[in-house]
Parts: sequence; C-alpha cells; structure tokens
Amino acid sequence: MHRALTALALLLLTPCASVQGAKIETAFTNSLEMPFVRVASIGGVLVCRYETRVKDYQPFATATGVDWRKPDFPQTPQHPAINVSFAEAQAFCEWLGKKEGRKYRLLTDQEWSVLAGLKEDPNIAPKEQPPSTGVHHWGTGPLTKNVGNFCDEAFGRKYRNSYDAKWLEVDDGYPDTAPVGSYPADANGLFDFAGNVWEWVDGWYDPPNNTLRIVRGGAFRAGSEKRLLASFRGPDPYNVHLDSVGFRVVCEKE
Repeated sequence: MHRALTALALLLLTPCASVQGAKIETAFTNSLEMPFVRVASIGGVLVCRYETRVKDYQPFATATGVDWRKPDFPQTPQHPAINVSFAEAQAFCEWLGKKEGRKYRLLTDQEWSVLAGLKEDPNIAPKEQPPSTGVHHWGTGPLTKNVGNFCDEAFGRKYRNSYDAKWLEVDDGYPDTAPVGSYPADANGLFDFAGNVWEWVDGWYDPPNNTLRIVRGGAFRAGSEKRLLASFRGPDPYNVHLDSVGFRVVCEKE
C-alpha cells in the first residue's frame, strides 16, 4: 500500500485568499456557451471560466475530422476535453475564431503565473524558475477536498494496484476527471484553475532550444508536493495526447 502525503499539511498554514467561491459575473458567452470573465491583472483579457469541455471540443473534432481518442474512464459533455495535444488546442482556437469572427488563443505561461499570484522574472526560462515554496496551484491556503481535483483517496481506491504514486489524505469523490465547475471558483472567477486536468499554455519550456511545450495547474493524477507548487511546469511535446491534459482558452475580441 502506498503511503499518503502528510507533510504537505504542515507547510500550508495561511488561509487561502484565492479560493472563495468568487461570485464574479460572466462578461461574455460565446456561440458554444463558453462563459468568459474579464481579468484585470492580465490586461483585461477575457478568460474562459471553464476548462474546455467535451461539449465544446466535439463540434471542432466533428467539423475537422481530428482523431480524438476518448479516455478509458467515463465522461459527460460537462467534463474537460482531454487527450488533446498542444497543436490541436491551438487548432481549436483558430477554428472557433474563424467561426465567430473573434480571436481565441491559449493563456501564455506568464499570464498563468500572474493569475496564480506568482511574481516571476520573465527573463528566466520556465524550466529554470525557482520553486514557489508555500504557493500552490490553489493559492497559499490549506489543502482541503474543496481546492481542486488532485490525486487523493478517491484516486487511490481506484488505482492503488495499478498506479505507482502517492496520494493526498483528502477525498473529493472523483477518482478521474470531474465535471467542470465542481469546485469553488478562484478570486478571478475561474473554475478548476487548480487541478482536474493540466492545462496547455503558450510558451516554451526550454528556450532557446524550444523543443517542449508547457502544462500548468495540476490534475487528478498530481499528488507529489513538487507538482502541487504553482511554479511547477510539466514539459511535454506539442503533439502528445494525455488523459490528464486539457486546455483553457482566452478571447481577445468579443
């Protein structure tokens, strides 16, 4: 039996300022019923409140014929779209932009850091950024079952005989992905900014070599203390498909 993480709780002492179930009104809803909020800290950009859902991505997959492999666990239309590569996430933004006459894109790596409350030096490559000790994907507050969908006891019950990982001593009831919006919104009005699935962001993990893209935010498979830090970047090829990786979009033109 794997041992659950216990030391993390001792590291987190400050009440979380970002997870408040923030009641922020939607500023714009697009043709796919994707809701957006305007976020002042990144220049008033409109950010989708949800990770891109199965119901959002399916029309793109159908229209373009992309080979979209479904996961080995059940999902509803309200779950986050996964097994989507960085290249396909960008293609979705381009397709939706042409369809609506708007400009859609992914959050940049720097924008994600700002939204997470990090003050990073943009002149330091993502892979070289120092660890954000005490600041996690959900903020600086204690780890609870309400901060996001991470590798917890629910995950352990399902995967303990087939997955070599530690899991957290909380239980949110979701062993795999959760429907978007299952947890309180953060201070920016964004749901699942912490956990559920990793999110592709626009940027290179390893400049100037520029061989790997970046995922941020943690996922239902993330349980190690290192991977729960807000500064953690997952380095992945642009064409990889993973059942713990999805994406969130930004709209620059209403």
